[in-house]
Amino acid sequence: MRIALINQPDMRPLVIIKKIINNPWVGVLVSLAVIIPCLYEILDDITVLRKEYIVLLISFPIYIKSLKKIFDEILDTSDDFSE
Repeated sequence: MRIALINQPDMRPLVIIKKIINNPWVGVLVSLAVIIPCLYEILDDITVLRKEYIVLLISFPIYIKSLKKIFDEILDTSDDFSE
């Protein structure tokens, strides 16, 4: 029974990684780090089909989803303070 109650050190990095992945601010920063360079490449010559269009199709919904999560958290906390 004692072994089950001890926090095992090898599982701790997984918990930290899950917290980082689920943090919406990390999603915003990563997606912006991908979106901004892609836009520079696309604006260089719009008429050429590039891989950056596909990267934008993937990263832009992640950006929107992360912002939605951040704003939902802000609205939920503001309701707590008004009461």
